[in-house]
Amino acid sequence: MKPFSIGDVRIDPPLALAPMAEVTDTYYRSLIKELGGAGLVVSEFISAEGLTRDNARTKQMLAYSEAERPVAIQIYGGDPDRMDDAAAIVEAEGVDIVDVNMGCPVRKVVNSGAGSALLKDFDRAASVVEKIRKRVKIPLTVKVRKGWESDDVLPLLKRFEEIGVAAIAIHGRTRNEAYSGASDWDYIAHVKSELRIPVWGNGDVKVAADAKRMFDQTGVDGVMIGRAALHNPFIFRDIVSGTDGADEVERRIDVMQRYLDKIDGAPQPDKWKLHKARTVIGWFSKGIAHGKDIRSGLAEITSVADVQRLLDNARQRLAA
Repeated sequence: MKPFSIGDVRIDPPLALAPMAEVTDTYYRSLIKELGGAGLVVSEFISAEGLTRDNARTKQMLAYSEAERPVAIQIYGGDPDRMDDAAAIVEAEGVDIVDVNMGCPVRKVVNSGAGSALLKDFDRAASVVEKIRKRVKIPLTVKVRKGWESDDVLPLLKRFEEIGVAAIAIHGRTRNEAYSGASDWDYIAHVKSELRIPVWGNGDVKVAADAKRMFDQTGVDGVMIGRAALHNPFIFRDIVSGTDGADEVERRIDVMQRYLDKIDGAPQPDKWKLHKARTVIGWFSKGIAHGKDIRSGLAEITSVADVQRLLDNARQRLAA
């Protein structure tokens, strides 16, 4: 693995936390950075419509901490005029990179003309990117799939390169495939061989060893990891060290505690904190001894104190 740069932003190590809706907020991103190994963290996707209409809840999603740098904020939308205004709002927040979502396969997003729907209309997709590139000075990146229903995105990516996009992230499935089947690493390798700008590979990196295989098989500049970082938030550190961590149960309980402390200290309502605890701590508990007990308990929580008791009980079982 070699560090690389996106514009003037150095990415070291060449590993990124992928954008994940309702997961990669500032609390989750800062946790991943603290655990080590991630050279870039990317926000959950943020609505250009919401940003440009000054929606308070949407603007809260722009929050980040200095400890997260370098950090990218991802926006989505289908209107080129709103997208460039949204990108300007992102730039004004002082982040390192603005990223455009052209990969989300979710029907609600696609039906609005955003996400992977842009892969059906190369001219509109190029217009979105060109308007943003002319509007902002920070590096602009785009996350795509290999096409809408076939492997045909490369001509669009070459247009992006000409416009001045600083890097591409490509998920090796089409929109119609969503998350079924295998990520097409051969197509990712083909894209990498045809572009001059840096390329992130994404899809089917499930354990640390998979990242090395992706680097070797595709020649990508960086590997972007999403869902596997929910199962194992230490995956970036494990990739860098070349070993899977020992004492898996102990370190998982420790990271649950660290995440709980973060969300408990957040200026958010209790309902939000409990939702985050059920979702993220629930993911962290998968695949470890007594994880099922933790998940069962999470279904019954009514306060942060209840979550703390679950973790305390897990520690007691571990020590027994």
